[in-house]
Amino acid sequence: MSDQVYTLRIQRNVRRDDGTLETKWDEFQVKATPLTPVLNLLEDVKGNQDGSLTFRQSCRSAICGSCAMRIGGKTRLACKTQIGEVVDENNTVQIAPQQNSPVLKDLVVDITKFFNKVHQIKPYLQEGAESATEVNDTAFDQVNHVTQCIMCACCFSDCTMAEVSDAFIGPAALAKAFRFVSDPREGNKRERLRVLSQDHGIWSCSRCTMCVMVCPKDVKPMEAIVKLRTRAMDAGNVSGYGAKHAQAFHGDITSNGSLNEAFILNRTLGVLGALGEMGAALHLAKKGKIPSPFPHKIANLGEVQAIYDALEKNPLDVETKAENAVPE
Repeated sequence: MSDQVYTLRIQRNVRRDDGTLETKWDEFQVKATPLTPVLNLLEDVKGNQDGSLTFRQSCRSAICGSCAMRIGGKTRLACKTQIGEVVDENNTVQIAPQQNSPVLKDLVVDITKFFNKVHQIKPYLQEGAESATEVNDTAFDQVNHVTQCIMCACCFSDCTMAEVSDAFIGPAALAKAFRFVSDPREGNKRERLRVLSQDHGIWSCSRCTMCVMVCPKDVKPMEAIVKLRTRAMDAGNVSGYGAKHAQAFHGDITSNGSLNEAFILNRTLGVLGALGEMGAALHLAKKGKIPSPFPHKIANLGEVQAIYDALEKNPLDVETKAENAVPE
């Protein structure tokens, strides 16, 4: 495969003495094949064109996570990403530091914020009455899947909720929390689930799926968050807004096959909470977007109800990889 000329448009960032960040964009031309890793090209630029270019790297094998950065609009590992996969029609790719973390210099961010989120969930086994003495294969599968996480922060960088809320614990930390909740040796599962059900925890995830799309190890953090929600509700954590919202959805779909959007806010936030949103409701009314308060049943509602009946008779066991249940 012959070499081609590629343009790397790299965001350069320098902290001034007053703490402000000075940002500009530099372009570098490099020759490579389409299969060349982006990290190799960054090393080429640093070694042959601009020695001041700053970025992190270590293993070059998609294991350490050090070289995570925004490449072509998404956070990826530079060592794993081939240049031919990410360039546009002009053979140009834009490279920038991770989002949702303070930038130190060029493509290097301060990872303190990210790891503070991880430490927040107490990432270690705790002694307690809920510890089991035996570990079976299915339990190991649950734990082993999320332990593939390499703490690269790709998911945190592209998380839309982390972008708007500094308090949100983030997908990587929640996936790590699932690792301990699903471990039979953990002694305080119920307490973990109670804490995770509070504000800025499992119910703050918007399920945008960005964490799933950018994870280089296929950990699927959002899947872990959904499983945590199920376990939290099964453990009795149903008084929060998120759990009430989920219950309202369940009730509407099983009864009518569609949402009764006119009253779902009331059932989620309560009467007083809903009154606090009257300003938004009036704005929607002016735009003609207030839904009808009278729910309608969809056609073939029995098919939807049959699915729910099958799930109630054969519930999906979030502790194992249960076989799919289908309506008879």
